[in-house]
Amino acid sequence: MRNLIVLLFFSGIFVFDIIIDMRSGVAISHVWHEVVLFCIAFSASIWQLTTIIKKNKHISSLNTELLETKKSYQQWKERTHASAQQIRELIDVQFGLWHLSQSERDVALLLIKGLSMKEIADIRSTHEKTVRQQATSIYKKSSLSGRQELAAFFLEDILSMPQSPAPASAQ
Repeated sequence: MRNLIVLLFFSGIFVFDIIIDMRSGVAISHVWHEVVLFCIAFSASIWQLTTIIKKNKHISSLNTELLETKKSYQQWKERTHASAQQIRELIDVQFGLWHLSQSERDVALLLIKGLSMKEIADIRSTHEKTVRQQATSIYKKSSLSGRQELAAFFLEDILSMPQSPAPASAQ
């Protein structure tokens, strides 16, 4: 925007100078030289203005897309909230069957979410070694071999369920 203002300012100066030169009888070659400079400055102003308008349209389009994505995400959260709560309760029941302590339950959930040992330690304000020991205890109590099997234990049945037909409104 600053460039556009500078270009328009110079265009105005060239017009003013051309008028003064024509009134004072300056050589026509000098006037033509200034006319060419005016045309260059004015053309650059038009190009700059066009660029600004295109960028503003693009930004507006991106803002619209962002709002639509946020709306879609919010709708997704609302549609899945009840199911997610039921799954969370089922996971908690399974943790109880494995006799996991509250700390182990917290760590197990973070492992399922895919966080690293360091991230879990930071979140829980503990040492990474403690988290590793808790993870080992979780795997032992659950008879699972690691993080992948832990996540798969809960996700495999959910993801392998046959899809139900989409509601007519979603098609």
